[in-house]
Amino acid sequence: MRFLINGLSGREPLLIDPARAKDHSVLAEKFGFTDMIAQLFGAAPQPYVVDGIGVIPIVGVIGKGLSPLEKMMGAVDVNDISLQVDTFAGSPDVEAIAFHVSSPGGTVTGVEELANKIAALDKPTMAYTDSEMCSAAYWLGSQADSVVAAPSSTVGSVGVYMAIPDFSKAAEAAGIRMVVVKSGKFKGAGIEGTSLTEDQIANLQESVDAIHADFKAAVLMKRKMVKADSMEGQTFSGKQAAQLGLVTGLADTFNAALATFGGSSLGVASVATAKAGKFAKAGVKA
Repeated sequence: MRFLINGLSGREPLLIDPARAKDHSVLAEKFGFTDMIAQLFGAAPQPYVVDGIGVIPIVGVIGKGLSPLEKMMGAVDVNDISLQVDTFAGSPDVEAIAFHVSSPGGTVTGVEELANKIAALDKPTMAYTDSEMCSAAYWLGSQADSVVAAPSSTVGSVGVYMAIPDFSKAAEAAGIRMVVVKSGKFKGAGIEGTSLTEDQIANLQESVDAIHADFKAAVLMKRKMVKADSMEGQTFSGKQAAQLGLVTGLADTFNAALATFGGSSLGVASVATAKAGKFAKAGVKA
């Protein structure tokens, strides 16, 4: 998988747990073409509308500008999600938007921009997970008006990392000396067979810290009760996340979360709202 390979080789920061990223990368390498065709029988979930609520699935590892092959292997493209958001935002038949999330996160590129789009929506929004909403996926989900989780789900992982293997000792043992001709002290950082200099490490750390700061600022813009020590890369159960303010409520199923979100035909009467003037911006209670 191109975007994960880049991240795992240290070419870009990642918003995903390292073990989950590695699992996905190994899976992509394991399956042959015939096996990947077989995966198509488990078609990716598609957006739909129910009782005036537009539902957008965010399922799989997140990337941007993905190839058809990457999508076949279960990754989800922020470009596709963004188009779905635009479609529902502009539809008179959609009064509110719900994001059904099952994702461990992914790469950094495109996530902040999509999160900003979700935060700026005029229509009421909700994000729900009954599995995982972590890292890049939590950055997106946290920008909804309400964030709901199943009690046993996994939520959080507000952090960023880069993994850069140092093969210089292995190269030396093999009698190989990597010579890098370059201009600029930060150019060529992490080339296989070399070690990072202190300046290069500091530069990469600065980049990762800046992304982490943006991530935390986005969370706090919508989830004001979250404490700084809950955004150090750790994950929580849905129950814990509710106690810490990372989610606004609990629901055992997506249908239960939708019913509380709104819609008279779902059993909850619509009421007046200051947002969009049509639909209740209802919080989901634990």
